[in-house]
This record gives sequence, structure tokens and C-alpha cells, in this order.
Amino acid sequence: MSVAAGDASGTGAGDTAGGGEGAAAVRADTAFERATIGLGTSLLAVIIALALGAVILAGSGQNPLTAYGAILAGSFGDWFAIGETLARAAPLAIVGVGAAIALRAGVITIGAQGQLIAGSLGALLAGFLLADAPAAVAIPLAAIGGALFGMVWVVIPALLRAHLNVNEILSTLLFNEFAFLLLAYLLNGPLKEPRAITPKSEAFPENAALGDLVASTRLHAGVLAVVVIVVLFALWTRSTMGYRYDLFGENPRLAHSLGIPGRRIIMNSLLISGALAGLAGWLQAAGLLKRLFVDIAEEIGFFGLVVAMLGGARPLGILAAALLVGALQAGGLHMQAVEGIPASLSDVIQALILLGFAVRYAPQIAAIARRFVRSVGESLGAMAAWGRDGGRAGTGGRERSEGA
Repeated sequence: MSVAAGDASGTGAGDTAGGGEGAAAVRADTAFERATIGLGTSLLAVIIALALGAVILAGSGQNPLTAYGAILAGSFGDWFAIGETLARAAPLAIVGVGAAIALRAGVITIGAQGQLIAGSLGALLAGFLLADAPAAVAIPLAAIGGALFGMVWVVIPALLRAHLNVNEILSTLLFNEFAFLLLAYLLNGPLKEPRAITPKSEAFPENAALGDLVASTRLHAGVLAVVVIVVLFALWTRSTMGYRYDLFGENPRLAHSLGIPGRRIIMNSLLISGALAGLAGWLQAAGLLKRLFVDIAEEIGFFGLVVAMLGGARPLGILAAALLVGALQAGGLHMQAVEGIPASLSDVIQALILLGFAVRYAPQIAAIARRFVRSVGESLGAMAAWGRDGGRAGTGGRERSEGA
């Protein structure tokens, strides 16, 4: 018996070891194949996008090679161009990390525009209050002020989503409009620089402003915060907490059966994304622009979601996607200035290139779109049922949200 057992155990061990090596090899081959296929798909899509852009440029009487050369020169041609690309990529990466945390938890927020505006207001107010403080105190407190204001701006949509199952896309989009109207009022009234003709605030206090890293560029010290945030995000994705968020996003019912609190994850993911968007507002106000303008948010909030999706909600992917979008924006402006190509045509070229990269993630984007349509339908149905049943349907909606 012992010999038989020993033979059996010895054979099993050998098979297990061999199987483990074989399984590892298969996993490695599969991962390599996925990476190769994904890279090949992305490159092919980008080549097609560039070809379509060349056709559009040629049809408009422009030289495609000259236009694409201007994009490259405007994004990486010299130190000023590199600084411009990095300065534009920094807030995109930070907003992208926040959007990625929400996406991994199954939550889709498009409220980063409003949260960024709120964050820029919080950073500016903190800077004014700390005008006489040392820079070592004023700068971090201004950053905290931006993050807190961004977080506060998403509290109501987070509560509505977590406790009443109100669609977060609709509520955060509405709060974007509130933030824009509030900023427009403040920059035309209490915060307007007295001698300014156009709506803008007074300059950010020097002791709270972010200094430039490279002379004669707009590359400011705030971009260093991106490195810290991405590293922390990478550690979070490998932590137990990150695993819980991923599990809840993939299978809410299974997560609930394992005791993972769905409402807390929904609340936390939205609050973290709001804080990071507010931090991006601090970068814009204290670093890039040194004051507040009506269009301080530009399209950073929406492009931040694009960055999160293009990057696969992963740290290095988000960095790469933010650099891509930042380079396209900086290069597009240079192309307009040097080649005289209209802004609308430049935007079309950038959109085509981004669309080329997005082809790889078409299934994920389609799944998000289906979830959005389904979520809106459920919200409208719950509202209609609430009106018919006098609130009993809303209770059921809350129970479903808690069960998720």
C-alpha cells in the first residue's frame, strides 16, 4: 500500500509539476497572443484613421504630410511642445484614474467637468485664505481644498445612486451644468478681476501657485502629483479593496452574497472620482492657467472618461492614453497656428485618431452603452411607478440597490 501510494504520489507530483509548467506556458502564450492581437488591431485601426484623415485633409486642399508633421512638432518637437503635452496630459490622467475606479466598480460618472470646476474654485479660495502663509503650507492645503470641493460636488449624485438607485450619468451631467452656471456667475461678479474685460478671476496667489519645472514652458510641478496618484492606483488595483470593487463591478449579486457592501462601494467610488477631478481643477488653476476662466475645465472631464476607457481602466494604460490625448490636443493647436487648418478640421483629425485607438475596446464601450440605456430605462420606470404607487416602487428600487 505504501509503495502504491508512493508511486501514485510521485506520479501525481510529477504530473502536477509538468502541468503547472505547461499551464504557465499556455497562460504566457495566451497573454502574449492577446497583447500581440490587441496591439495589431490598434495599429491597424490607427493607420486606417490616419488614412481617412489624409483623405479629408487632401479634399480640403491641405497637405496631409505637412499637417501630420505639424501635429508631431507641436506635441514633441521641442521642450515647449513636450511641456505643453505633459501639462495637458496631467489633469487627463488624474481624472482618468478617478473614472477608472468608478468604472471598475460598475459606476459610470460623467460629472468630472463640474467636479473639476468645483475643485478649481476650492483651490482658489484656499489660496486666497492662505495668501500670507508659507508656500509649503499653502500649496498642499490648496490641493486639499480642490479635492474636497470636487468630492462635495458629487455627494448628492452619489447618495441618489447608492440609496435611491437614481442613474448617476443623468445626475452628474446635471451637476456639470450647475457648476458651469455657478462659475460664470462668480467670474462675472464676486471673483471677477476688477479691471478685467472678460470674465476671469484675480491671479492665483504666488505662494500657492505651482512653479514651472522647465523654463519657458508651461510644464509645472503639479505633474509630479500624477506619478504619485498612478502609483497609488496601481497598488490599489492589487489590494483586497481593489479586488472587492472589481468583483462588485463584474457581478453585484455575487459580491452581495459574499458580504461586500454595494452601497458603500458606489458611494466611495463616486467620492474618490470627485476628489480626483477636484485635484485636476487645482492643477488647472494653480499650475497651468494661474487663475480661473469660464472654460477652465475645457473638455477635460469628458476626455478623462475617454482616457480611462482607452487605458482599459489600468494604471499604465491610463498614462499612455493621457499622453496620447495630450499630444493630440497640443499638436492640433500647433497645426492650426502654423498651417492655418481650421479648428473644426483639426478636431475631426484628432477624433479619427482617437476612434482608431478606441476600436480595440469596442466591446467594452458597447457594454457600457447597453448598461446606460438599461439604467436610464430602469430609472424612468421607477419614477413612473413611484407616481402610480405612491412611493412603494421607490422602496423596491432601494431594496434592489442594496441587494446589488
